[in-house]
Amino acid sequence: MKRFLFILVFLLSNSFLHCGTFIDTVYSFIPGTGQNAGQSSEYFPKNIFGTPSCVASWTIPESRPEELCSIGIGGEIIVGIKNGVIRNGEGVDFIIFENAFQRLIDDKIFAEPAIVSVSQDGVNFITFPYNEWTLEGMAGKTPTNGQISSFDYPNCGGDGFDLNNVGLDYITHIKIKDASLIVSINETHPYYQPSFLVSGFDLDAVAVLYPDYSSIIDQTDTKLSIQEMNDRFVINLIRGTISVYNLQGILIYSSEASSLCEIPKSILPKGFLIFSIYDYSTSDLITRKFLNLY
Repeated sequence: MKRFLFILVFLLSNSFLHCGTFIDTVYSFIPGTGQNAGQSSEYFPKNIFGTPSCVASWTIPESRPEELCSIGIGGEIIVGIKNGVIRNGEGVDFIIFENAFQRLIDDKIFAEPAIVSVSQDGVNFITFPYNEWTLEGMAGKTPTNGQISSFDYPNCGGDGFDLNNVGLDYITHIKIKDASLIVSINETHPYYQPSFLVSGFDLDAVAVLYPDYSSIIDQTDTKLSIQEMNDRFVINLIRGTISVYNLQGILIYSSEASSLCEIPKSILPKGFLIFSIYDYSTSDLITRKFLNLY
C-alpha cells in the first residue's frame, strides 16, 4: 500500500536549507472515460499522496490501483498542499509522476500526456506552455525512477515544472488535465499509440520542492497532533496510522493506533526522523521532522 511519506529532503545550496514534501489535498476531481483504476474510496486519494512507486523504473511502469489513480481520457484533477503554498525556488518547483515507460520491443516511450495549469486562488489558472508534438511542457511523458529520491530531479524521472515559466512567485493549486488522445491522432507522432491502447493519464504522485507554510494559518478543526517529550513522542489521533522514516525514506517504525499513543525514543534510531501521521476518521495528515538524540 502506498505510504503517506512526506519525506523532508535537505538540499544544501547557497548556504540555505530547503525541504520538500508531497501533495496532500485534492480540491476537485472530474474523472474522464476509458478506465477508472484507483478511483474508488478504497484507494483514492491515498494512492496519489506521498512518494511515487518505489518499483517503477524506466522500463517497468506501476499499475496497481493502490499506487496510482487513473484520471481517464479528458478527466482532470486539482491538487495542492494543505495549509501551505508552493514557492518559486531554484529550478523546477514541483514534479508530476505518471506511469510512462520505455517499451523494450522498440525503445519507444509509452506516454499519456496531460496539460498542467496552476493558480494562486483556485479560480484563475495559468497553463504551462506546451508542445503537442514533442510533449515538452506536459506531464506524463517521462518514466519514474522509484529508486531515486523524489526530489533529485531529473534523475528521479517524472516531469518537472518551473513557476518562472508562468511568471508566478507562488501557487496554491495544480490542475492536471488529461490530453492523452493527442498521441493517437497522427501515426507519425513521435509518441504515437493506437487509440485502443490509450486510456488516460495515470497520476502516481506530485513532489513539491519548495513548500511554504509560514504565511498560512491552519484553520482545520483537528485533534491530530504530535509532541516531543523528554524520552518519548506523544501522538494524539482518533484512529489512524503512524509511520516513521529516516531521511533516506526507509520505514523504521509503523503502527495503527487510536486515542493517545506514546513512542519511547529509545526504540527509535538516533538522528533525523520523519513522522507521517494519518487519521482515518478525519482524513487529516501531518508530517513532522524531529532530531532524536535520546
